[in-house]
Amino acid sequence: MHCKRCGSRIVSNLNHCPYCGKSLLPFYRRFWVWLIVVFLIGAGVAVLLFHTPGVKVEEEPPTPPTPFVIGAAEGTSYKELAIETTVGYSLLNVTVADSYLVDVSSNGIPITAVEVRFYNSGSKAISLYSTQWQLQSSDGTRVDCFIGKTGDGESIRSELETHALGPGSTYTTTLYFAIESPSLVVFAPNAISYTEEELVTWKLADNPEDSSGEGQE
Repeated sequence: MHCKRCGSRIVSNLNHCPYCGKSLLPFYRRFWVWLIVVFLIGAGVAVLLFHTPGVKVEEEPPTPPTPFVIGAAEGTSYKELAIETTVGYSLLNVTVADSYLVDVSSNGIPITAVEVRFYNSGSKAISLYSTQWQLQSSDGTRVDCFIGKTGDGESIRSELETHALGPGSTYTTTLYFAIESPSLVVFAPNAISYTEEELVTWKLADNPEDSSGEGQE
């Protein structure tokens, strides 16, 4: 055979031409070719892992905020707090200020109003969600914020719907719940996920007054 570079006659079992040094190996047998192939395969697998639907990359879950009772000793329980007690977490202060009966729902269940006050002590806006709130009855049943009609056919719903509270701002809203024998206001500091231990609760009066003042002594 002859070298394709210099044309010298050489034997066929050599890897390089002894006269000019040109590689005589076939293209597919050269080391650098296989190095490029391996690199491209690895890059392709990485792209598939990160961009293929249904393939999830494991991430550490965010650390949930830890509530604490404002003005109380460190470690004070945030369960069954008295009305007007403030709880802080992640630069947000939350106070259940009042509760009272306002009406009955279209199916005859009493509607309880819960007045809630927020204060943002941070430098960024904080989103507030009605899904963070529930009302619990004396038998342990919990309901979400009420959206529906009263017995008179009037539409009613909680005012808090993804409200963005600006830095240094205070916001007061009313949440409505349709439930028999309300006992505890339940608040989840983490809007994404929560455990029972993280929930903050305020204890309601055994017989909340209605908004018109009926039942007052």
